[in-house]
This record gives sequence, structure tokens and C-alpha cells, in this order.
Amino acid sequence: MGYQVTVKKIGRLSVFDIKGEASSVAARVLPTSLPLPVTVNTASTKEGQKLCWVSEKQWLLIAPSSQESHLLDDLVPNDPALDCRVVLVSDSYAFFAIIGKQADDVLSIASPLDIRIKKFGENGAAYSDLFGIRALVLRRPDGYVVAVEISYAVMISACFDKVIRGRA
Repeated sequence: MGYQVTVKKIGRLSVFDIKGEASSVAARVLPTSLPLPVTVNTASTKEGQKLCWVSEKQWLLIAPSSQESHLLDDLVPNDPALDCRVVLVSDSYAFFAIIGKQADDVLSIASPLDIRIKKFGENGAAYSDLFGIRALVLRRPDGYVVAVEISYAVMISACFDKVIRGRA
């Protein structure tokens, strides 16, 4: 039994790990015009950028790689006036899109995350496990985007292939 799902690796994205109090983070990301998400494990989106609130004092800003140098300047990561740390971690992540009408089924096999829409809404963004590896999971209209540490990309891709073909 196979699944009607496509899993494909997404090209490089810019990722900034931001840690600090919400007020400092809001000031730090002000140049992007992205509002802070209102609830943990959700994301706000604007013009291709996504600000994910992934733990009490941690956010991830994800954007197209073409915006990386501009964001580096805008976020002013070394400004001591803001008690907030910004670290560029783009090279640490590999991203995959899980797309199709059975995307929920495939992700449910790969991850213990409760992805029911009432628990993991349209703007859902959370860390979970993916085949036993820590992963970021983001909901999208036609499925999900997941990100894992780049050293696990080949293994995660192979695991998805097995699941999709019904051999897991």
C-alpha cells in the first residue's frame, strides 16, 4: 500500500534562531514588519517570511535565502541595546515539503505530534520528532514543511520513501 503524497527536498532557506523575552524579540524583528505570533507553537507570515514561536523564549525566522544579507542588516544581531540573541543557522537545516491528500497520514507515521487541526492549526509551528530525530514541523495549506539537522537529511529522505511506498 502506497500513499498519495509527494515528499521533496526544498532548497536552502535563511533561518535565524532568536532567543530572548518577547518584548526584545518584537523590537529586534520590527524592521521585518512581522508580528510576533500570539501563541507558542504558531507562526506569523508576511511576504515569504515566517516567524515561528517554538518555545517560551525561542523564535525562528525563516525566509527565502535571497533575503539573508538584508535580514542580517535589519536584525542587527550585535546591538547590545536589545537583550535578545540572533544567530544565523541557515546551514544547519534541511527542509522537506510533504504535499498531498494523505500528508496527514504520512506525517502521523513519522511523528508523534498531534496534527489534528484543532491542536495544530493553520499556522502551526512546533518542534517534534521525525523518525526519532528532532524536527521542526510547519503546517502549510496543502500539507507540511519539516526541517531537520542537515546531517540527517539523507536518512529522513530514505525513511519517507519507505513510508510512501508502504514498506515502513
